[in-house]
Amino acid sequence: MPPRPAATARERAPRRPGAPKRADRVRREDIVVFATPLFAERGYDGVSMSDVAGSVGIRKASLFHHFAGKEEIYAAVLAALVAEVADVLDLARLGDAPYGARFDGLTRAITELLGRRRHVARLLIREALDDGPAMRGVLGDAVQGVLELATDFTREGQRAGYVDASLDARHVVMSMVGVHFLPFAIDSVTGRYVGASPFDPDHVESRVREVTRQARNLVRPVPRDP
Repeated sequence: MPPRPAATARERAPRRPGAPKRADRVRREDIVVFATPLFAERGYDGVSMSDVAGSVGIRKASLFHHFAGKEEIYAAVLAALVAEVADVLDLARLGDAPYGARFDGLTRAITELLGRRRHVARLLIREALDDGPAMRGVLGDAVQGVLELATDFTREGQRAGYVDASLDARHVVMSMVGVHFLPFAIDSVTGRYVGASPFDPDHVESRVREVTRQARNLVRPVPRDP
């Protein structure tokens, strides 16, 4: 039997309080993984460096081997989430399949990402609403870049005849942001309304089916009367 692969940072549970890891064994990526749910649940102001250190299982002073402060950790968390969304978009944008198949694939991939990574939607929407320092800096440029790529992808669909050419591509993208992200960002509201957690695998799969049809209907050219 082949040896079992080593667990990833996401798969490893935090060490118990009082059993810190050596600072030189902790990677920046580990800290980002453990800090992400803290910021998602409590917001930037509700998380301290001590909270992050306790989640990782190291002393607070050890965090400064990797980050200058809480703001830098928060920016790294958000940047990692934006990068995940950008990776999903690139898979569809740069694929070889016909546009319609790539459009549906993007819908599925984004929905599955948001359903699997429960903190992505909430953190990005929260930061966009607050328009905090991170969003006004490099992170804002990264988000703008992702939106521009999505706009280019929409315009490619217009040239291919799949997306209604009369639609404003930028408005299409912003509508898609709402369709995809909001139900996962307001997960408690969604859960009460639909009777299941939006992160439940069965719900995610049904969401993929429904959003795929809705997204197609949102962008497809409207048949004209002869």
